[in-house]
Amino acid sequence: MAQTLDEHHRQIAAGIAEVREHCSRPIPDIAALSTARLRLSRTSAARSQYVRDVLFPKLRAGADGVLLSQLDDMQRAFAAKRLASSEHVTTWSSKAIAEDWEGYRQAARRIWAMMAPVHYQDTDSR
Repeated sequence: MAQTLDEHHRQIAAGIAEVREHCSRPIPDIAALSTARLRLSRTSAARSQYVRDVLFPKLRAGADGVLLSQLDDMQRAFAAKRLASSEHVTTWSSKAIAEDWEGYRQAARRIWAMMAPVHYQDTDSR
């Protein structure tokens, strides 16, 4: 499971880097940016599906009451992030990006921070 999640995270980091590269340009290439955004959205959706359908059920199967509560909190936070991501995509259509390139770039930086994979160091492997 860890390898699969790591691969999802690697793909998301690569997708963010691709969109970030587009956003570093003074003028948007809307067609290329749209393709990169679609690819990142699909990658993010695949990670979400994996977490929702595989990871959470596996963790819940062996969880005690404390862990179940923590998993509930995580699932709520996860759902809120998915909603924020969906709202970002809806708000920032290709037309909206073309009309407000700087506004999109600012909004994109916020969404990247939210989407970025979190890596935890295994303290037991010291």
